[in-house]
Amino acid sequence: MFTEARYLQYIKDFNSTFVGGLTLEDFYDTYYEPNATFEYIPQARKNIGREQIVAFWRGVSGKMQETILNHTHFVENETTVASEAPIDFLCKEDLEWNGVSYHAGTRFRLMMCTFYDVSLNNKFSYARVYSIYNPKYKPGT
Repeated sequence: MFTEARYLQYIKDFNSTFVGGLTLEDFYDTYYEPNATFEYIPQARKNIGREQIVAFWRGVSGKMQETILNHTHFVENETTVASEAPIDFLCKEDLEWNGVSYHAGTRFRLMMCTFYDVSLNNKFSYARVYSIYNPKYKPGT
């Protein structure tokens, strides 16, 4: 079972990929099945397999630094993990994210809820990531 302790390590390892820790490839191999699907909503964009998912994460990290904070809700069973957590972003360049424009140096926060399907190998085989932006969500609060 993908326990909360393992999930906390997953988040720690994910955050480390943006600051010189694990490579995205090593992170993927540790926590995801080779042909996993990562679906990002609201765009309904699906990335399937290691190459596409790592490329998606690399694209995000080229534009902004992402830090997943402690989850506010967490549920798991033998086949599923669900987590809600705030995620802070620091823009590295001017960009638009989820319909909102940001300038380089801007910080913003999204609330994200992710539902993961867990394989028999105790790895993620499918992740559905829902993000919510609200200007009242502020980094540092």
